[in-house]
Amino acid sequence: MAAKVEIKGLNELDKSLDKILSRTERIKREVLFTALDIQSKAKKKLREQKAIDEGNLKNSIVVDAIQGGMAAEIGSIAPYAPYVEFGTKPHFPPPDALEDWARHHGFDSAWPICKVIAKRGLKERPYLSPSYEEEKDSFVQRIKKILESKE
Repeated sequence: MAAKVEIKGLNELDKSLDKILSRTERIKREVLFTALDIQSKAKKKLREQKAIDEGNLKNSIVVDAIQGGMAAEIGSIAPYAPYVEFGTKPHFPPPDALEDWARHHGFDSAWPICKVIAKRGLKERPYLSPSYEEEKDSFVQRIKKILESKE
């Protein structure tokens, strides 16, 4: 059974916070919220592309506030994340890296998978960079609005 939670009055709370918080705090909040939106969109893109096996990549996408909250880093801590995002040219991958995946999918060893990757490479399935691109322009506009405000 799924639970549904509805929060009312968020717009009013947001407007009240804008009046109370300094410009710096509003920028920090905007940076964090935008980073979390990018994270959420990246996870959604992985689902849409069916790039999720056990969910390790999706669950490894993290947001770190840096520079005192004035910037954020969004990325995956999964070692294979770049191969999903950017794909690869044909190469022979280390079989040890694929053994668990191969066994999980009913293969006796990773060799058949390695041979296919050696022949074809891996197709790119971008999830993080498109999510960033979708948010970039509106983020810049929101920051400009904060900086131009009189409060």
